[in-house]
Amino acid sequence: MPILPAENAPSTSDGLIVDLSQLAEPFLQMRDIAPALSADQEQRICAYAKALFDMSWNRISRRYDHWKEADRAHDVYVPPDATDFREKAVIADTRAIADTVLTYLMAALGGRNPMFGLEGLNAKSRKPAAIIERILHQHMRQGAGEFRVAQLLNDAIRYGFAPTRVSWDGSKNTNKIINYDPRRCFPDPRVNWGDIDEMQFIGFVDYKSFDALRQSGLYPKLDYFPSIRHQRNRPIQGWKSNETSREEGRGLSIDPASADALNQSGGQYFTLGSARTINEVFVRLPGDLIGMPGVREVWAIITILDEDTVIRCQLNPYGRQFPIVMSALFNDSHKTFGAGLYDILLPLHDIATWLLRSRVDNVMAALNNLIFVDPSQVNISDLIDRNPWGLVRTLPGTRPGDGVNVVQVPDVTSSHWNDIQGLSEFKQRLSAASDAQQGIPSPGTPPTATEVQRLTQLGSQRLGVLSRIISATTIRPMVRMMVSNLQDMLTSKFSGSIPLNQSNSPEILRAGAQDGYVDFNVLDLQGDIDYLVVDGTLPLEPSRNVEAWMQILGIMQQTGLTMEYDGGAIAEEAIKAMGIPNIERFKLDPSRPMSPSQEISVMEKMRGASVMPQGDIDGQVSAGNLVPISEAQA
Repeated sequence: MPILPAENAPSTSDGLIVDLSQLAEPFLQMRDIAPALSADQEQRICAYAKALFDMSWNRISRRYDHWKEADRAHDVYVPPDATDFREKAVIADTRAIADTVLTYLMAALGGRNPMFGLEGLNAKSRKPAAIIERILHQHMRQGAGEFRVAQLLNDAIRYGFAPTRVSWDGSKNTNKIINYDPRRCFPDPRVNWGDIDEMQFIGFVDYKSFDALRQSGLYPKLDYFPSIRHQRNRPIQGWKSNETSREEGRGLSIDPASADALNQSGGQYFTLGSARTINEVFVRLPGDLIGMPGVREVWAIITILDEDTVIRCQLNPYGRQFPIVMSALFNDSHKTFGAGLYDILLPLHDIATWLLRSRVDNVMAALNNLIFVDPSQVNISDLIDRNPWGLVRTLPGTRPGDGVNVVQVPDVTSSHWNDIQGLSEFKQRLSAASDAQQGIPSPGTPPTATEVQRLTQLGSQRLGVLSRIISATTIRPMVRMMVSNLQDMLTSKFSGSIPLNQSNSPEILRAGAQDGYVDFNVLDLQGDIDYLVVDGTLPLEPSRNVEAWMQILGIMQQTGLTMEYDGGAIAEEAIKAMGIPNIERFKLDPSRPMSPSQEISVMEKMRGASVMPQGDIDGQVSAGNLVPISEAQA
């Protein structure tokens, strides 16, 4: 440790965020010290949290305008005042391309059973890995995990920023995946994209009613001080991070804090109140900044209600990590933020939309031609308010062509459709979402099945690489957090069971199964376990495996492998691949006698088996041991 001169020795009060030395013991014991905070301590903590949120907002808010444009393109929406064109048409194939990419990623990352593959890093961890693999599969099914993963991928495609939190629900003993709007997540901007381990903080903004906060059981201070309910129901919005910046088109999104802005719901007897603003931040900082110089590093969670009330302050229950993953479709570790599909498609999308609107306006102008009328010769009111007979009155002796001139609007946008088609092809090349992957037949000469398969495979390789990267950078840390929660959060008395599928379960689990279930306790979950990164290819559909199973049966019969392998079990798998999962119910009961047709079939097989092959008969005739019937009769 370096020796500093006395005049240069740092003071313990320099840069002190808040002095929590008197609350150090309960704080280090994982207890929530929010109810015990003084007014000065609470004010200091709120000021510190505001500084963190403001630092992040000043950087990430530069992406908000682009995200709003991405929302409009994704929702095929445009505000009425956004363009001078009469028709507010929006090109829609950008959304179709994004959905195609999302479909591939979902199939590649979540289309397997179990959804997440795990491996034990040593011999003792093989069984825990197999058990946890199936427990996570149950959790994903029970908690609509597919939807959460789809939302993660959707945000990665649309915004290039998909903050997702992995939390533990102690009441249900299950993992819970929470998707956050990118505009409500505020990471540390001092690190590059993907370096979550280097971040010193990451904050979230949420909106909940007071009753929902109490019912969560995470904030004891609300029970100790129920008067907090009647404090300011509308935050002062002094924090820039709490301002709403979402696209509210078609009324799909509203400001939760303004749901009851007038505070008049319920009439004269009661009020419902607006949603309360929640600022929650996970932070890591040196202990000497909070009056605990003996602690080298502190990982904590701080929750602030309505910008001025600390309702939670304790050590991070998830240990020395932030329970957060952040995903992007295109990852670049040299940049501060990731990029999404709309980052590269929006310029082409805007041009195609302009071409479409100009084409529509040109056609409308041709249908509603400009008309010049001489009021001294034609009754203009008959042109404006057409009568049922379509008559237009003119002065006696006036020819219609002399008093009315219809201007012909030239069709100058007829080639726009070809331009739009060319832009669509550019977007498909950028995204690897070709017509074949979208299920659209290609124009021109129909390609052969081999060409379609080859082109689709080449496009899938590009999407497969993106799937593998997302699997390694996002799904892997998320699954590792879920595994860690299972191993650490369950009580020692917990026990459970998982159903076992005999067809795809490892032998180590089948050996201990009873009645199709495997029982386990907390000790059975302990081990060194990691997530298997997917290779990016799509899982085969069962119907596509039928031909492979039939070829296997043919090879076994030709090579004599039926003596070494269970041909009947292989035939059952082939039948199941055809879409008949309950083939077992057609099996014969050995205790039942054979039917007449079965007896005849067995007799036919026995008769065929008792006939000497023709080659053997010819050999016996040549040796003189047998005489042909024709010679014997002669």
